[in-house]
Amino acid sequence: MAKKKRLRTWVKVVLVAIPVIAAIVCLIVFAFKLKDIHYTSDLNEFTTEEVKAYFDANDIDNSFTLWFRDLIGKEKEIDLFEDYDVSFESITKLKIEAHEKQFKGYIKNDDQFYCFDEDGKLLKIASEKIKNKPKVKGLKITNATLYKKIGVTNKKQFDAVLQVANGVADYDFQVKKITVNKNCEVSIVIGKVRIDLGTTTNLKKKLSDLNDMSKNLKKYKGVLNMKFVNNEGKYILKRDKKSKNH
Repeated sequence: MAKKKRLRTWVKVVLVAIPVIAAIVCLIVFAFKLKDIHYTSDLNEFTTEEVKAYFDANDIDNSFTLWFRDLIGKEKEIDLFEDYDVSFESITKLKIEAHEKQFKGYIKNDDQFYCFDEDGKLLKIASEKIKNKPKVKGLKITNATLYKKIGVTNKKQFDAVLQVANGVADYDFQVKKITVNKNCEVSIVIGKVRIDLGTTTNLKKKLSDLNDMSKNLKKYKGVLNMKFVNNEGKYILKRDKKSKNH
């Protein structure tokens, strides 16, 4: 008899729990439908509208789940951000404070500027030139979908560009342009000097040596040959004949 009573008690608990759980799930799914965001960031790379467009494209539409995952330290990965914090302004509106990803460079295509991250993902299509980011030349785009890696005719070329773009980000010198040729040899422009890095072999050593020389490069105009690593850190600078420092 005692066993039967316990069984009936558990059945009653389950019968009560099921509709309660269903009601909670429905509340989370429908009542916490994300309708608006209050967005602030450190770099201002993206507008509120662009963040909303990303959320729509990736089916991020529930304020509770986004907030709860942030609360427990299991944040949903968002391609636009390095990290972010979420808080409620209402059950359908969230405040998002983000540390945005920095663009590694951009490709000009049909009078638009395609900005990509460290993995080559297209994060933004801008109508105006992006300041303080290297322009990439030598790549031919075959397809470009937001939040996906940009498709190009030669993937090895793009991989070489990404290695260089990510590498130079570790240093203080400002790169204006990155150019890659059909042999996957890369050149960059700093000030009025073109630096021929060649292939990405020994890239870390080349960039480290370049960093040591970068301050002095500002007073020159010409081409610095760094295709091959010099153990003494010495490379040949062919100065422009029109340079005042020649």
